[in-house]
Amino acid sequence: MSQENVEAVRALYELTARGDFSAMDAFPDDFEFVTSPELPDAGTYKAEAARHFIRGWIESFQQLTIDATEIIGAGEKVVIAIVQRGRPRGTDTVVEGRWWQVVTFRGAEIARIETFAERAQALKAVGLE
Repeated sequence: MSQENVEAVRALYELTARGDFSAMDAFPDDFEFVTSPELPDAGTYKAEAARHFIRGWIESFQQLTIDATEIIGAGEKVVIAIVQRGRPRGTDTVVEGRWWQVVTFRGAEIARIETFAERAQALKAVGLE
């Protein structure tokens, strides 16, 4: 299943690299999003609260893109290095953030996304220390 998961993640991040975040609408009803403790409003968001948090983050930027720069398959999980670029609303300054995410699959669906500040944290979360 690992290769299928890697390909699904690759397809998702090809969309977000173009600023298309519509794939989020296909996440299951019990989807979870876990933010890095370094982010504002850090925590675990479930179901509609997860979608609301992600939509709010996306809408707080103009011209937001999220590129996957590295993808590592780990069974039912996939580790991704991401680069986020955009202009916070009301500014002309482009900001960039580099994060790591662990995407957990349940069958063919993305069930959970966890965000980490460091590569080692993400790898540890999937047992690839």
